[in-house]
Amino acid sequence: MRFALIGAAALAATAAAFFAIAQPTPSTQTPARQLMPIDWEELRDAVKNQRLQRTRTMKVTIAANAPRPSLPMLLPLEPTMLAAAINVFPRPDSYAASMRMGDITIEVHGDRRAAVLAKDDPLMQLAQGKSKSMVAGREVPVVIDKTEGGFDITFSRFGAAYLIAIECRQPETDERCTKPEFVEKLAQRMALAGPDSP
Repeated sequence: MRFALIGAAALAATAAAFFAIAQPTPSTQTPARQLMPIDWEELRDAVKNQRLQRTRTMKVTIAANAPRPSLPMLLPLEPTMLAAAINVFPRPDSYAASMRMGDITIEVHGDRRAAVLAKDDPLMQLAQGKSKSMVAGREVPVVIDKTEGGFDITFSRFGAAYLIAIECRQPETDERCTKPEFVEKLAQRMALAGPDSP
């Protein structure tokens, strides 16, 4: 399972990709981080107008005594996942979730920390998604990357950065990991697993 490997490195890349804040001069230091504002009003409007569903029918287990994250906890509401146990590990400004469905593992990471980068930093190029997809009622830029075991998709919604990673037991033959349609469909079916206010 790549859960431990994705961790901070993937979230840093995700946050950098979607929340890179350009500074006029280059810096040789490690990029600073700042918290991005969350648009809770837009989130509540998306729930009210049914552009974003809640995860009421899913078996979500949140780690005991975990802090309540300061960003919307979004999880894919895939019909085939309704019987899967979803383990969520929240932190104050991020969360991670993991679920297994037969021969596939799905991980979701959310983060509201942004990297402050110089305008000429190569990571600034990642800030522009290569394509767009509907996520919770809005078309947003997404980046889909092929990995050794499947696909990753990253996007920004409500002021936070999200990454969905899928890994198949047989990535060479399982269509969910040979074609990007499945991971994109997961992003399109994101649902709210936590509260709709800070």
